[in-house]
Amino acid sequence: MDRCWYVIIWGVFLAACATPDYAPPPARPDHIAHEEKMALQSAVSTALERRARVYDLSWPILRENVALCSKTRPALGLVLADEARYAKLAGGVREQDVRYLNIAEGGQVMHVYKNSPAFKAGLRMGDKILSVNGEPLTQLSKINKAVQTSLKKEGPVRLGIEAKTKKTQMTITPVPICDMAVKISTSQQINAHAGTGDIVLYTGLIRNLNDAALQFVIAHEAAHIALRHPRKYMRNFTVTGAFVTGPLLYISATLGDVALRAVGQDPDISLKDRVVRAVAFWSEGFEAEADYVGLYFFARAGGNLQNMRQAFDLFAREAPRGIYIRSTHPLIPERLGAMTATIDEIEAKKARKQDLLPERSR
Repeated sequence: MDRCWYVIIWGVFLAACATPDYAPPPARPDHIAHEEKMALQSAVSTALERRARVYDLSWPILRENVALCSKTRPALGLVLADEARYAKLAGGVREQDVRYLNIAEGGQVMHVYKNSPAFKAGLRMGDKILSVNGEPLTQLSKINKAVQTSLKKEGPVRLGIEAKTKKTQMTITPVPICDMAVKISTSQQINAHAGTGDIVLYTGLIRNLNDAALQFVIAHEAAHIALRHPRKYMRNFTVTGAFVTGPLLYISATLGDVALRAVGQDPDISLKDRVVRAVAFWSEGFEAEADYVGLYFFARAGGNLQNMRQAFDLFAREAPRGIYIRSTHPLIPERLGAMTATIDEIEAKKARKQDLLPERSR
């Protein structure tokens, strides 16, 4: 009897649910398959174009600032990929979704950094690597390993290439670059960050900046790594105990902000921002230092210094609180004012034909 009542009550609930008033005609399976194919191909092509753009913008930053980087490595300036790696780097799609690119079995050249040794030697996207230093290789992992082994010896690398069905040999001499990896996050946030050896650019940022402004952001993040800021952050968090207290305070402050908004008492500076500023009070100094040294990175790479403003115009539009509320970064007007002074310093050194090296604090 009890079970019957459950069925009756459940039936009443279902009967009370709203349903659509209009019924569109059913889509044909072949149309759905076609639309899926077209959408995936567009997504893959866009992701690979963005990656190529970021790679090419990063090369002069990494190449021309070896003197300012604490760690360097020899590089040819090429990215190799097989079907699985293409899929991963194209935003994490399935392997079958990149097969229309006709990727060579065993892998091929996915990108050649503009003006790199590989580029100057004539290597291009789509070329297939057949051998490394005379050793025939057919698997991407073995090709990469052989190239890296050769690079450690810092001598020329001899590659057997198949380009447009024509086989040839290329001898490429590596050059030193800053030892940093440039990666892309699929997040649509307008943001970027630096790890101990990784520069991570968010897709939202890439979409909204022109080449010059995006290259400045790469330079800023490269400066963070060159100055070992990520390690310094970790050390400061450990010394101050913020590893333990920070998360607890952050969660408590977030809940406090929710409660204040619920009663209409949302403060100008959130409790969360106050906590971040309290437990990472040194971060403003590191950000200002990365702005300063990053402009030198940008200038040494041939960047137009005035074009960095577009990045801060974007930050101000999308997060205007950064114009007048402090958190982990200096205020945007303060940053622009300091960088205007830095540009004057760099231009004066150019006029005197001095090396573009940032000034150390005394």
